[in-house]
Amino acid sequence: MNPENRREPWLDPDFLENQRRFPAEELLRHAGQHIAWSWDGSRILAHASDRRALDEQLRAAGIEPAQVIHDYVEDPNLSYLA
Repeated sequence: MNPENRREPWLDPDFLENQRRFPAEELLRHAGQHIAWSWDGSRILAHASDRRALDEQLRAAGIEPAQVIHDYVEDPNLSYLA
């Protein structure tokens, strides 16, 4: 499926399987950051410390932020309990 033509609000059917196969070591390189997954979940298109910066990076690369899957990679060394 071509993400540029996508108007449906649902994920590519292979997204979850591709995301599960993504190397954990590579994902951990983005700990504590917001990331943008490709529509099919096979790669990370951009990453930044906050969502606004991420969207700016995407636009600078010619990618519409609505055409990616936004996510956050929690740092496994931090506690998020208050």
